[in-house]
Amino acid sequence: MSAGPMDGHDPREFVVRPDGTVVGDDGAAGALAAALPYTGRLARRAGELVEAGDLRALEAVGTRRLTVGVTWTPAGEGTYRAVLAPAEARTVPTFMVVGGADATATVVHCVDRLQSVDGVRWAGVVTAGSRVVATAGDRGARRHLDEVGNRVLAILRSLEDQHVAGFVRLRFEQASVVGASLGRHALVACTDETDEHALLATIDEVRAILADHDLSSVPTQDEPAAAHPAAVDETADEVVVEAAPTPPPLVGARFAGAGAREPRRGRRRFGRGTVSPSPGETPRTSRRG
Repeated sequence: MSAGPMDGHDPREFVVRPDGTVVGDDGAAGALAAALPYTGRLARRAGELVEAGDLRALEAVGTRRLTVGVTWTPAGEGTYRAVLAPAEARTVPTFMVVGGADATATVVHCVDRLQSVDGVRWAGVVTAGSRVVATAGDRGARRHLDEVGNRVLAILRSLEDQHVAGFVRLRFEQASVVGASLGRHALVACTDETDEHALLATIDEVRAILADHDLSSVPTQDEPAAAHPAAVDETADEVVVEAAPTPPPLVGARFAGAGAREPRRGRRRFGRGTVSPSPGETPRTSRRG
């Protein structure tokens, strides 16, 4: 991520108070300062979900590096002390992916790769629709990964509008939550103290590998591939239902006439009248009294 000029101000420092007033210059006509309370609330809730304690700092890296220290009032309102500076120039390596692995296998490989970095407790990929498509690490600790991922995505989008985030680290009292953009989706991890250079290098690798894959087509983890609409072939084969077998006809003298319709017998009327004869009988009358 290359650094760019900042109009002669290097670095910029500003403070956002609990009442929303801003002291200093954020270099974005107030837009970045206005985004911090929103991102702070999202981040604080993410910390509650992963049981990592309260938010203490936020770091974001894009074309610029944003470092924010956070303190909270008893009412839960934050004071944000921010420093905005050019990001250190980094050379992003180019990766060649060899093989015909499908998107599901590839994303699982990438999450395992990130989780193998020293200090990473768990990792996962969350889509723009809040679906968890791959995870690795402590299963119990990542039970709220869909909700955490949804908040990390919102933070990334908010800060990306100010060109300061493709990567974000939320530092809590007991751990950190890391998020990185994968197009419209996000790579999310929970870490202890880690080597930032090693972590960013692995994230660059994961981004390069997943760049050509449609993550929205990957089924939700533990869901059969056919259960996700995007993974089902729309031109499914026609289902042919076998008809029930027809029983053989009854044959022999015993069954002569079987199946033929029985003639309808006449009904006898009450009182005097003629009784309708059955076939072969002579008509007769009946008299009352």
